[in-house]
Amino acid sequence: MNLALLWVCTIVFFVNILGFIISMLFMAVHSGELASLWNALTTSSFEDLLGTGGLMIASGVFIPLVLGTLAVAALFALGIFTLVKKNVKTLKILAVMFLAWVVLSAIVINHTNAGNDIVNLIFNVNVVVAIAAFFVAPRKRDEIGAVVDEKFNLGLLRLCAICFSVIGVNSLSHFIFMQPPVFQLAFFGVVDLAIGVFALVKKNVPVLMVGSLMVLVKIFWSVMQIIHIDGWSFYMLSIMLIHSLLNVMTVISVAVFFIEPERTRCYLQKAKQKSL
Repeated sequence: MNLALLWVCTIVFFVNILGFIISMLFMAVHSGELASLWNALTTSSFEDLLGTGGLMIASGVFIPLVLGTLAVAALFALGIFTLVKKNVKTLKILAVMFLAWVVLSAIVINHTNAGNDIVNLIFNVNVVVAIAAFFVAPRKRDEIGAVVDEKFNLGLLRLCAICFSVIGVNSLSHFIFMQPPVFQLAFFGVVDLAIGVFALVKKNVPVLMVGSLMVLVKIFWSVMQIIHIDGWSFYMLSIMLIHSLLNVMTVISVAVFFIEPERTRCYLQKAKQKSL
């Protein structure tokens, strides 16, 4: 079993769930809805709460809200169980549920237009990770003789390289659909696609490391731009940090450095020696 691949897939699922929960909480706090709900719960009588619950059921809001909460709780519980028990079966169940989540998010929650919806579904890094979850364990006939190379994780390299390729195609597709076009998307799209394809064909880890550092620099630069435009707004900065840190490409960028642990260790030792 490719344990590193299992960890990366599960952490990606976790990151998306946590990002969604924290974003919803920040939005509720910023809009004042959370304070209003707390005041209603602490000051209203039992009869008023029953009446409010009845109105929610009658309006059709209650059932989707409960189902959404249960879905998030189920995903979270499955993720914890998968990490603790290193269970491939629950990882696959989690991947199926996560695919449904991605489809609903692209069509219903993040709906913009038909072209962008198709792009978000086909060229989606989360979809790539969900599919990769089904390749964590070797096939049954290969289990006895299967040996995972601890010095070079080919499965993890393929996942990271495909993710870079997909994010590159996604950027190029958005460049085509977006009006007016943002040429920054085209530039980074070409770079990410080239990095992913080259790493996949040549099984080249250093180029992926360079790409990962670029992703981390882009995240830092985006945060700095938000600060420059909106100042030190706690709300905007918090949302930006959540979307940057709890992001699938952040996880993939860190995972790149575990494809060849010895190479990463060697680079870190050289960097430490130069700093001394």
